[in-house]
This record gives sequence, C-alpha cells and structure tokens, in this order.
Amino acid sequence: MQLKLKGKTRNQTKSVEKNYTFESLLGDISTKLVNLPIESIDSAIESSMKMLVDFFDVDRCHLGEFSDDNSKITISYFYTKSGYKIPQSSDIGEDYLSFVFNSIKQDKSIVFSKSSELPATAKKDRTTIDKIGIKSLLVLPIKIGDAIQFGISLATVANHINWTKQDITRIKIMANILGNVLHRKIVLEKLYEEKEWAEAVIQGMPQVVYVLDLEGKLKRWNKNLEDVFGYPAEELSEITPGDLLNEKDYARVMAAIQKAIEDGKEHSVEYDLVTKSGKILPYYYGTGKLINIGSKSYVIGQAVDVSEMKHAQEKVSQQLEEIKLLKDQLKAENLYLKQELSNTKSIGEIIGESDVIKHILYRIEQVAPLDTTVLLEGETGTGKELFAREIHQRSARRGKPMIVVNCASLPAELIESELFGHEKGSFTGATEKQIGRFELADGGTVFLDEVSEIPIKLQVKLLRVLQEGEFERIGNPRTIRVDVRVIAATNRSLENEIRKGSFRDDLYYRLNVYPITIAPLRERTEDIPLLVTHFVNRFNAKMGKRISRISKKVISSLKSYDWPGNIRELENIVERSMILSKGSILSVEKLQAVKNKAKESLLPLAELERNHIIKVLDRTLWRISGPDGAARILEMHPETLRSRMHKLGIKRPNSKPTIS
Repeated sequence: MQLKLKGKTRNQTKSVEKNYTFESLLGDISTKLVNLPIESIDSAIESSMKMLVDFFDVDRCHLGEFSDDNSKITISYFYTKSGYKIPQSSDIGEDYLSFVFNSIKQDKSIVFSKSSELPATAKKDRTTIDKIGIKSLLVLPIKIGDAIQFGISLATVANHINWTKQDITRIKIMANILGNVLHRKIVLEKLYEEKEWAEAVIQGMPQVVYVLDLEGKLKRWNKNLEDVFGYPAEELSEITPGDLLNEKDYARVMAAIQKAIEDGKEHSVEYDLVTKSGKILPYYYGTGKLINIGSKSYVIGQAVDVSEMKHAQEKVSQQLEEIKLLKDQLKAENLYLKQELSNTKSIGEIIGESDVIKHILYRIEQVAPLDTTVLLEGETGTGKELFAREIHQRSARRGKPMIVVNCASLPAELIESELFGHEKGSFTGATEKQIGRFELADGGTVFLDEVSEIPIKLQVKLLRVLQEGEFERIGNPRTIRVDVRVIAATNRSLENEIRKGSFRDDLYYRLNVYPITIAPLRERTEDIPLLVTHFVNRFNAKMGKRISRISKKVISSLKSYDWPGNIRELENIVERSMILSKGSILSVEKLQAVKNKAKESLLPLAELERNHIIKVLDRTLWRISGPDGAARILEMHPETLRSRMHKLGIKRPNSKPTIS
C-alpha cells in the first residue's frame, strides 16, 4: 500500500519533485553557461558535468570533440566521482572503442544497462568496457547544425542502472546546451587565432570592438565593425552610437556607458544593431568599460553576436514545453490504462475453429497490416472489441496504444470532450486540461464502439479527423494533427440510421471502407465446446475450483440454445453455473428448460427465414450486393447475408458450394 500525500502517492510526489529539480538544474546550467567569456567556459563546462553526474546518479561523464579529419574523438573534458579510479583515455577511434566511435560518427546513440546488451559486432569494445570496469553506459552524439561535432557519455562503475526514456531525453537537452557552449568556445578560439589587434588597448577577439571618446565619437574600431554595419572607414569617424542603434536601445546603451564612466566598472547591455542600409541585426551582447590612455579617458566596448545562444535558449524552452506536453500525455495514458484495467473483464485470444471464425480471421488478416478504416458489424455480445484488438495487434501500430471509446456509455454532452479533449475552464466543470482519446492514440488505433451513438452534430468533427487527421480541443483554437487508425463497431444498421436522419451518410462511407460482420454465436455453435472449456479454465483459476468434466449432454443443450446475448451471455452462464456446481462436473441443469424452449422456436423461424431469403434471391437473380441486390431489400449488410446463407445452407442453383 502506498501512502497518500495530499492526493498523490509518495512515488508520484518524488517524480514531480525530480521534474522540478531537473527544471531547476536546466535553469542553473543555462544561466551558468550563457554569455560566458572564453576563459570561463572550461570551468563552467566541468562544473556542469559534475551537476549532470550528481543529478543522474552516475559515476563519470566524458565530453569529446571530433578531430578535423573525423579520424578520432579527443576527450576534452571528463569528470569522475571521488573515490573511483577509472582508466582515462585521451581519445577513441578505430584502434580503441571502434564500435562506440563509429556509432557516434553515424549519429547513433549507445544505451545499455549491461555490456552484454551490446551486439556481437561490438565484442572488442565489450571486452575493453568490462576491463575498465564500466557497468552501464549512455553515449550520445551532439550535432551543431547538420554536422556531428561532439560526443558525450555518462557511465556507472559501482552499479548497473536502467536508462529511462525520460532520462535520455533530459540528457540530450543538456548535451545540446554543452555542445553549443563548446562550439562557441571553439569558434571564439579560432577567431582569436585568426585576428590580431592593431593596438595593444584592444585585447581579445569578440566580433565587434570599438573605442569611444567621452563625447561619443568613434576613435578606434576593428574590421568587424565595418563589416557588420556596412560603413566605410572614412565615414565611421563621424558616426555616433545614435546612428548604429534604434531609439529604444540607444537610451539603454548610453545609460550603461554613463555608468561605466562614473564608476569605472564594466557594464553590459543587450541590444539590436542598425546597419547603414537600415537592416536590423538582433541579439548582440555588448560590454563597455572606462580606460585611460595617456591623459585622456575612453570607453572601450565590444559587441558579440549571441543569436545562436538565444536560439539555443529558445530551443531549450521549446523542448521544456514538449517535455511538459509529453508528461501530460504520459499522465493521461497512465490514467487511461488504469481505467481500462479496471473496466476490462477479460481479454484473450479469439476462441473458435468454425468456418465462420476462420472466414472472419481471414478478412482480418487481409486488412490488419494496412491503415484502412474498418467497420465491425454484429449483435451485442459477439466480442467486437476483441476482434478490434486482433486487428490492432496484427498491424504495424501494435507498439502504440489502442484507445477504446464506448460511445454508448458516454453522455452526449461529454463525447466531444472524451474524443478531442478540452482546456481548463472551457466549460462548466472543466477544472483541468484533459487530453482527448484521439491525441492519446497518436500513432496507434482508436476503437469507436457503438459509433451510431455519436451525436449528429459531432459527426462532422469525427469526419474531419478521418479525412484530414486534425481537430481542435474544446476551448483551444490551435489545430492538433494526429496519425490514428480508426476501427468502428455497431450493433445497428447504419444505413437505417441514415434513413432516420441520425447518422451522416458521408461519415458512413468513410467508416465503411472495409466492413467485417462478426457472426452471432448461434451461427457458430461448433465453437461452443471450445468457448465453454476456455471459460471453465479461467473461472477455475479465479474461483479456486477444479471442474474438469463437461458432459456431452451439457454441450448439446448449450448448442441448442439461441443465444440472444451471444458470447457474453455464454460467459455469464458458465460463471453462474460454476458457482452452483459442486465437485468436478459442470452442471447447467437450471438452464435446460429455457434452452429447449428457445430451440423449439428457432427451427420454424429458421425455415421461414430460409424461404424468404431464397424468394428475394430469386427475384434479384441471385445478386447479393449493389443497389438492386438482395442485401439492400433485406436491409442487411452483404457480408451478413452471405453469413446467413451459409448458416441456412442456401446455395445458388448449379453453382459451386462456396458462397462468395
């Protein structure tokens, strides 16, 4: 039993706390690394690696850079917990950890809890990894633009750990931040190497450097300033900061310069630049400081393009939002799965060996690998959901959830919210945001049971999902796109519902792409012994009973019953009979009178039905489907009519035995 803490379990509370901790960690590292001078980057990266090791409870972290010819990865930074003596390598390549090296080179991650999880092609690497004492390892490539430039690894030495998808996603975010900072350092180092300043006062190599006198006139500058602003050197001597900034930023920059003059300290400000042509260059970070040269004072300033860092920060913010969305979706999926487990009585394989079942399974086998919409038709209790699950499990979407919506069990005013979700406060009672079933099933399958119960006004929105794969949550105009396969089920004739005006014909045609009729139990009585045995075995385990014998008399009586409630009724009767049965023999005597009576009424009715079907077939020249076919006259689906003809032994004169 888990203790409740203000409406949440202790485990849930720990999970929430860890999420907050990660967001705090992300904020701390982002703050630590943003806008760093080049001399501070190394210590900041090493400090950040230590924070990563502590947060993910691992023992060491490595960060390396590809060489110019991509022949090796040089390990530039590493951190190991105190107390662990692990051999450290300066680089990896074809001669050392070649599998790891080539995986990073090919933009592939390596994740294992045990080295035995590595493929056979990594045998040499596995030996090396075991030798140096690594228990669990995570290695990620880091891209800058379209090129893989770095690799990062986290490893344990003391214990094996399982890397969760959430951990991997978080580490990727941190790796991208570190990679961008390291890339910035490399870029700055190259700039320092390529540029030499003409004057001793102008030290270092930011992108734009200038010297102002106290009247605001440019006295010195570097070539970058000319290139960025587009002014020739002869014009710059007459330029003031007001010509290079917009009005809003000018006041802020001049205030920072005034402070630098007054207190002699370095001051910084962020602003946009305005070129000679009027083009706006956003995201420049400038610093200014008062210097004395001879008897005069000047302000030396620099402006660095931090647009890449800004875009990286925006990307991190976007990723955090995506993480939040994934967290909300995971929470909704967990809630849905709990509801499914509590609402589902039994889910198992399809039981039966009759020709009817084999024909249904054959049709399922044909359509399952495709994304085609399927309409399951059949009486109540025939197990349409079980057949829907069979289609899902045989499809390429089986790795994603199949979300079940029983349209008949939902109030009409709540069906839209269940299917498409709603925002907090979008209607009375909407106390929090809810993700809809279609959004939960993205990449998987939605099973709409009793689809005829969907209100006519909402059918337009369902039709749009089927056609376009998009919808909006209640209370949110943003369009959400999903990739969902739809399987619908009904125990009614949708064509009759169309004639009544309660179902849209265009929606019917979208759902009726591939109809499958699920035969009632009375048309597959040869499957009853297998079904009874299945239910007896399951209830034996559930009730602790040992019923091992089912008499032929019982089976015969069960076969003679009409089964208006189909397999669901059979399951309930077996369960009730097992409660009443004693010893090892199943007893169902109390149902015999009902079943015999049903049998007496079934035979003449079947004969009447057979004669009527033959009469209609004769009138239509044995045409089953189409506008003038027998199925339309009998108000039946063609597949249902074929099933009834097979059951009643109706064959076309001078035709092959198989009905098609």
